[in-house]
Amino acid sequence: MTSNRNVLYAQAGGVTAVINASAAAVIEKCKRHPEVFGKIYAAKNGIEGVLEENLVELTHISECQLDQLKQLPSAAFDACRFDLDPLEKHPEQYERVLAVFRHYQIGYFFYNGGNGSMVTAQKVADYCTEHGHPVTCIGVAKTIDNDLALSHCSPGFGSAAKYLATSLLEATLDLYAMHRTSTKFFAMEAMGRNAGWLALAGGLIKTQMLDVPLIILPAERLFDEKKFINKVQHFFDTKGYCVCIVSEGLKNTEGQYLNVEHIEHTEFKDYPQLGGVAHIIAQKVRQHFDVKTHSAVPDYLQRSASHLVSANDWAMAYGAGKAAVTAALDGFHGVLPVIEKVSDVPFVWRFKNVKLLDVADLEKHVPDHFLSKDGMEITQAGLDYLLPLVKGERYPPFKNGIPDIHPLDFPLLPKQLPPYQIDRKRVSPI
Repeated sequence: MTSNRNVLYAQAGGVTAVINASAAAVIEKCKRHPEVFGKIYAAKNGIEGVLEENLVELTHISECQLDQLKQLPSAAFDACRFDLDPLEKHPEQYERVLAVFRHYQIGYFFYNGGNGSMVTAQKVADYCTEHGHPVTCIGVAKTIDNDLALSHCSPGFGSAAKYLATSLLEATLDLYAMHRTSTKFFAMEAMGRNAGWLALAGGLIKTQMLDVPLIILPAERLFDEKKFINKVQHFFDTKGYCVCIVSEGLKNTEGQYLNVEHIEHTEFKDYPQLGGVAHIIAQKVRQHFDVKTHSAVPDYLQRSASHLVSANDWAMAYGAGKAAVTAALDGFHGVLPVIEKVSDVPFVWRFKNVKLLDVADLEKHVPDHFLSKDGMEITQAGLDYLLPLVKGERYPPFKNGIPDIHPLDFPLLPKQLPPYQIDRKRVSPI
């Protein structure tokens, strides 16, 4: 048995309402197998925390803290938007990771992130192994964007979808009550970059209001302004009002984003920060029809809504953490446990292992048959896919009338290696 039995867990990329359930599952299952796993560490700020030796020890975490972790949204160990550079460009990054892993005798690395994070995980494992320090590397799936390829869905998506659909439904009832004398059009923006899954989730309001005048503008379909205006006109004529949910990554017929808030320039890549497209859509309607409009950008609200967690989504996130440790126990390396649907009724799923590099940097998009022919409405197939993912509620405890959630205190270990400074200009915006 290798002497490198210690565990390192880290969180990467955008947060979710349930990512810490995955963290809790990894910690719990590792603690149950002391014959395999030694000390349990977490890096603060993902791979950044590894490079800068910002580590906490969780070997003796209390049951109370684990319970708190399970209900806490966001990333308890601070996620990051940072990937390792190509080895030939910055070999010192890899040398530093190896030095940290050797010093702390890390033999198991669990990286909790989306498809892009899996590239980093594989780079770490490959370099360490090639330099005489074998590391078992397992991915832990998460992303609210639901763009994780090869998986039926992504842990984190169901809760974000539940929040967006609930918020849109409530706003629609407001609009319905006021449209005769006030606002006639409301647009809400969904995250997801180039994947329109969260925009599609707005279609769930049709389960409560079957004939709701709803327009969905997913990132997968180019925005045709003339067709959109005609659709709004139809709903104004037949219903008197219209609601819309739009992907932040919506592009025009020339393939350009309708709006880019900011571009972060780094050494190897430019990162466009999207947002504000809902306001542009509402403005177009106001100018064309001369009516009062409103828009909303839920932004971070949709990915950290602990009060609207989907029970099924939470179970998937917790299961993703357990499945990752199981994969390590079964001798797998360089894999990501993803969700495989077993049956529709009842909705049953399980985890299967796929290679990290098979899923890395791939994007799963909304399929055509989930959208109407004009691309602006959800089909029954789309509803059938979404409904099981938002089922059930898992409420946090409340205190003084609000959710009893707050950052957990995990003190950093004293640093024992020479200091290492990351070039902050390379970090992309969250």
